[in-house]
Amino acid sequence: MHTILLFMAGWAVVLGVSQATPSPPCRAWLQATPRGNMLEMTGNCSSRASAHGRYRYEMSLERQSSGGRSTSKQGGEFELAAGQSVVLSSAQVNIDDQTTYISHLRVFDAHNVLLAQDSVRYEPGNK
Repeated sequence: MHTILLFMAGWAVVLGVSQATPSPPCRAWLQATPRGNMLEMTGNCSSRASAHGRYRYEMSLERQSSGGRSTSKQGGEFELAAGQSVVLSSAQVNIDDQTTYISHLRVFDAHNVLLAQDSVRYEPGNK
């Protein structure tokens, strides 16, 4: 009986390891920095991989106010060495007491697979 339990426990460990999700090769994050009446939105990425990699990013910044919505988009390809961190993009906008900003950052591999993402919402009064 003990042999069967050990055999089953061994298979459970093997199956658990084989189904583990690999860690993404990079980490993406947005940083919203208010400076007076300006907001700087910066998209960043750092490598978690042990080797060089080629990636693509998309960053959007949406402005919402009583006057409507507008969106700006930036993107492009970039490379990361093992352990390297880079600033992908930076945008500055005027802030006031009536406008909300929502930013999204997404990083893809060469096959267009989403690897990492982040979102930030900046609302009036966050100064």
